[in-house]
Amino acid sequence: METTGLAALDRLYAGGRHVRMLVLGEMPVRAVMPARDKLALLARVGAESLVADPCRLPFVEAMFDRALVASDLAKPREELRELWRVLTPAGLAVLLVPGRRGWPGRRRGWDRGRLEPYLAGCMFEILDWETARLPERTGVVLIGKVDGVRPSLVGLAETALRPAGALQRERAKTACSASKLDSKAPRGWPPAR
Repeated sequence: METTGLAALDRLYAGGRHVRMLVLGEMPVRAVMPARDKLALLARVGAESLVADPCRLPFVEAMFDRALVASDLAKPREELRELWRVLTPAGLAVLLVPGRRGWPGRRRGWDRGRLEPYLAGCMFEILDWETARLPERTGVVLIGKVDGVRPSLVGLAETALRPAGALQRERAKTACSASKLDSKAPRGWPPAR
């Protein structure tokens, strides 16, 4: 599997074939797009291009698990609120925003101090911040929704910590003990004193 070299993007693309991803904006370079096998999965589920206002996306609430956004964030509050609306609980997004430059005459970009209040106001938290040249100085910001549910990679922890046989035996034991409790309930269990 190909990797992007940026931890935020690698984490965004993790999670398997059942992840619905929204890609917004013009990507600065091809290196930020997922590996070919993941692009094939996106194409198989009918990924199409659509021109839409980033402040009014034509999708229902909680439709996407992940989002990759390459934008200058011209209207940061409106765009981030709309992104929050279309992401599922515990949704992750990577923002590719222009880095801040100190020279006069250059376009102004974003640094952590300027972007963090907008993210907090729109119920996002910064999980990772990297600066890369894509080809210009770009902030690669991994953000997660603040909604009481934490993002996780499903399946990796169980297989890494326990062998598959032990996991199946534990699930069978739990199911068996639950059926024993159900069988004792009609007979007046626990006995009255």
